[in-house]
Amino acid sequence: MSYNPYAYGSNAGSMNDRFSHEATGHTAQPQVHESPAQDQFASNTKQDGPGGMPFQNPTTSMAYQLGQSAFTNFIGQQNFSQFQETVNKATAGSSSLSHYFQVNTAYVLKKLQIILLPFFKRTNWQRVPDTQSQGGGALSFLPPKDDVNSPDLYIPIMGLVTYILIWNMQKGLEGSFNPENLYYKLSSTLAFVGLDLVILKLGLYLLVNTNSPTSSITELVCYVGYKFVPLTMVLFSPSRPLYVSMLAKVYLFIAFGVFLLRSVKFNLFVNANNDMANIKKSTVKKCNYFLFVYGFFWQSILMWLMA
Repeated sequence: MSYNPYAYGSNAGSMNDRFSHEATGHTAQPQVHESPAQDQFASNTKQDGPGGMPFQNPTTSMAYQLGQSAFTNFIGQQNFSQFQETVNKATAGSSSLSHYFQVNTAYVLKKLQIILLPFFKRTNWQRVPDTQSQGGGALSFLPPKDDVNSPDLYIPIMGLVTYILIWNMQKGLEGSFNPENLYYKLSSTLAFVGLDLVILKLGLYLLVNTNSPTSSITELVCYVGYKFVPLTMVLFSPSRPLYVSMLAKVYLFIAFGVFLLRSVKFNLFVNANNDMANIKKSTVKKCNYFLFVYGFFWQSILMWLMA
C-alpha cells in the first residue's frame, strides 16, 4: 500500500470540519453543481405560457415547447408569427369587450326598469365620460356598473337565452315540443337580429359620419339585443282574453321604441370633445326621423314576427 500525504491532509480537514459542525449543532450541506443541461431545463420551466402565465410544471413546459415547435414547423415561421400577432390582437380586444360585462345587481334591476318603463325617465339619458381613463385621447365612458345609461352585453345575452328557453317551454306545455325547435328558434332569432343590426348600422352610416362609440358594432349589438326583454315579457303575458295580450304587446313594443330612440339619440353625436358643435342641424333631424321610424315601426313589426 502506497502512502499519500495529500489524502491524509484532506481526510484530516474533513474530520475537523465534521467535529466543528457537530459542536455547533449544524450539519454541512453538500454543494451540488448543476450541469449546463440542468440549467437549460430549469430555465425552460420558468418560461411563460399563453396569456403570460408561467409554467410551474416541467412536464407542461416541455409539452408546450414541443407543441410550439411542431406547429411552427407545420405552418412555417412566417405564418406562425402572423398567427401570434392575430392572437395578441384578439387578446387585446377582449379587454375592451369585458367593459360591457362589468355589471352588478343594482345596474341590472335599474336597466330593466328603464327598458320597461322609459316614460318615467325624462332626463339624463347621456352617458358619463371616464375622465380617469388612459385612452390616448379616445373617448371612453364609465362601465355599466357605474353608469346606468351605459350599454352592456350581459342583459342581451341573458335575455336571448331566457327568450329561447321560455318559448320552447311554452311549446312543451302545449304538447308540441320538439328538440329541433331549440335549433330552429335560435337560428331564426339570430337571423332576425342580424338583419336588424344591418339596417341600424347602414342607416347610421349613411346619415351621419361620427366617431362616437355608440355607432360601433359592439354597442349597436347591445341596443339591438335589449329587445329580448320585452319579447320575454310578451311570452309571460296572458293569452286570454285576447285584448289583454294585444295591449301588453303594444305597450311593450312602444316602450322599447322610446328606450331605443332616447338611448341612441342622446349619445350618437358625442365625439372626443364631448360636444355637438360640428354637427349640422339637418343631420340631427334626419337621424331623429330615422331612429323614430326604426324604433317604433320597424321594431314593432320585427318583434311582432318574433313573439
